[in-house]
Amino acid sequence: ADRSMPSDDDDDVPEQPAGNRRLLASEEDARRRKRARPRAVSVWKLCGINAFFLAYGAWISSFAIVTLPYESTRFFPDADAVALGGFMFIAGASQMSGPWAGYVSDRTRSAYGRRRPVLVKGAVVTAPSLVMLLVARTYYGSLGGWAPTLYYVAFTATMLALNVMYTAASGIVPDMIPDDQTGQSNGVLAAMSAAGACMGFVYTMVYPDVGSLYWFYLALLATCVPITCYCATEESSLGGVASSDDVESSAREGSTSATVDSAFSWRELASMYTISPFVPEQKSFFWLFVCRTLYYTGISAQVFLLYLLRDTAVKEDGSGLEGHEPQQTVARLSFIGQVGGMIAAYPAGLLSDVFGRKPLIVIACAGIISVYIMFMYIHRLTSIMYIGVYYGALNGMFLSVDYALAIDCLPSRENAARWLAVWGVASFIGTSIGPTVFALILHFSPQRADGRAYGSSQEGYDVMLVVGAVWMALCASFLCLVDSKKPRAREL
Repeated sequence: ADRSMPSDDDDDVPEQPAGNRRLLASEEDARRRKRARPRAVSVWKLCGINAFFLAYGAWISSFAIVTLPYESTRFFPDADAVALGGFMFIAGASQMSGPWAGYVSDRTRSAYGRRRPVLVKGAVVTAPSLVMLLVARTYYGSLGGWAPTLYYVAFTATMLALNVMYTAASGIVPDMIPDDQTGQSNGVLAAMSAAGACMGFVYTMVYPDVGSLYWFYLALLATCVPITCYCATEESSLGGVASSDDVESSAREGSTSATVDSAFSWRELASMYTISPFVPEQKSFFWLFVCRTLYYTGISAQVFLLYLLRDTAVKEDGSGLEGHEPQQTVARLSFIGQVGGMIAAYPAGLLSDVFGRKPLIVIACAGIISVYIMFMYIHRLTSIMYIGVYYGALNGMFLSVDYALAIDCLPSRENAARWLAVWGVASFIGTSIGPTVFALILHFSPQRADGRAYGSSQEGYDVMLVVGAVWMALCASFLCLVDSKKPRAREL
């Protein structure tokens, strides 16, 4: 039986061979999906669909703030800042796979839909990569010089796979959720990501041994990905809703794996990475892209927060941090910052509707600059925790309003996914450039006077924070070139 959805347009279409039905043209598939009205989804199902983002929030936050700084010192005690900068460059560069993954996912043909096959394939790569990371850091003494190389290779594979999974999971919401639930679904997604980040930091506070975090990552992978795949009952991209008959029929035809649509075009894929300030419809979006890149370049100084606290923070008794205290302290501070961001994000969105987007972004940038100045002169842990709440609220304000401004400046709403993928690349460029520059600053700065093989002096951190503040000031300055009030552009 023909599995495609019945419509008036199908009357004159001849019966397609079984193999061809798996390779429907993307235009016909898009029209079919547009005709199908998604049903309302319960809150519990929304949580299940977005379960992957709970794991993703825990992975990314604790990886950047706790795991990688610790492992960099473990593998390269004489050049830990440079090693960490290398890790962050890999993390940023790997995010360039996002538009490619989205393009391939959009054209995936499978009885299980377009997103779940890509999500599962990403998980199949992520699991052994995490095991390789654990092996490299556990047996680094036995592996000798091969341990850092193995860790870098496994980390690269992990980040590429996680980014592919993230892109596929992000596509589930517009595919399955009705328009009138989009805001609610995005709220659930943001809450799940923040909850995952908080969960990762709480785990680190309770279990400060970094080695146990890898088992935590594997447990999240084994739990959250199946929940998302179970709750995301996608339509079959062969035509119709995925069912046991679709799967059995695909098996009889010799193809249970997903295939990519024959309409795949390398030229079209390459166009998804381009944006021009000389095209009138794209001008404001381009300058917003520049502002976002500058913001994330400046904010990436937080990657070195563990080193900053380890080398400069002072406890109430006047002593520094020792043993596992740096990891626990940065986890506590990051948790406080996440809470501050969650509290500030929603009110900031409401205020931006009243006062406009750009004033709040300027306030956020100015606030981050003030935080960097405070870190130069305030070293007592109690005061630093209060700064953490303030810092988190400012970052939450930016993230909330920045997304709204991006929607206002979209060159085309019909191609919103394409443009938001390009917009997302800005953060990845920033988190590649920033840590690389900061790592070089700390590596060549004066060393601590206590004779330790690792660590930097206060002067080195001051230079890093000043450079971060300059990037924040540039971000606020370039906002004058963004015009969110322009008329809606025509389809490109």
